[in-house]
Amino acid sequence: MERTVLRILGKKGRTTIPWPIRAELDFCPGDVLLFESDPPDRVVITRLEVYEPEEVEEPDLTGDIFTEEFHRLPLSQQYRLLASLLADFHLQ
Repeated sequence: MERTVLRILGKKGRTTIPWPIRAELDFCPGDVLLFESDPPDRVVITRLEVYEPEEVEEPDLTGDIFTEEFHRLPLSQQYRLLASLLADFHLQ
């Protein structure tokens, strides 16, 4: 398969991962992707594996402001926040 595809970065700095590459790597909607710069001119994209944690005793979060505010967010924003937190956790 052709592993090189040219794309032009849009005005807002966006681009799309080309279909042949997504298909080859089996990238799917909802995958969590980590973007890392590799200077001077490369970006490495890694799909993160999301694992269910082992059973742990859950703390009582009744009245916890973070939890209450989190659940008030629309699901799309909850997902983006969790993806961002996972990426930050991966970098530590």
